Amino acid sequence: MAATTPNLAMRPQAGPELAVDPDLRLQHPRLVDLLAFWQGKCRDGWLPARADFRPDELVKHLPYLVLTEIRGDPLRMRYRLIGTAITKAMGRDRTGMDFHDLYPPKFLTPMKAGFRWLLENRRPLRGHGRIFQPDRRLYDFEILNLPLAADGEQVDMVLHELILSRADKPGGSAYRPRGTD
Repeated sequence: MAATTPNLAMRPQAGPELAVDPDLRLQHPRLVDLLAFWQGKCRDGWLPARADFRPDELVKHLPYLVLTEIRGDPLRMRYRLIGTAITKAMGRDRTGMDFHDLYPPKFLTPMKAGFRWLLENRRPLRGHGRIFQPDRRLYDFEILNLPLAADGEQVDMVLHELILSRADKPGGSAYRPRGTD
């Protein structure tokens, strides 16, 4: 059965403009590189585990990585790691914090839909769109979400790489999400 696209649409006034792309039409070369690296860690239909990734293998990605732990029923998510470039852009570090303690339902509901998609489909998912950050600037973003499984089957973590670029600077953003024209 073909994987369906999760409904993650959000109105800009309610939060970020977000679109998903299960076909992985990646724009940023660093995301293309990380996807190829993740694929190299997959073996015979088994997902890689967090333990399969060493920091020294991901040096150029580390500042832009987020590692999210997924647990339980009902679904709960917790930030295990947030890269320094992201914490700087966000103006805060939420490492160790539970999504349910951070986000109101209008943001949490579409986030959970994306994580459920990753749990059910066990394959990468690209997201892209626009978001206002605490610095009150508008950013375009592209994110690659890579499922991880300690047992190779049941997704228990997601490795994300987030690319942010200013959308409100003179001349606009250097990043142009495909399919949003």
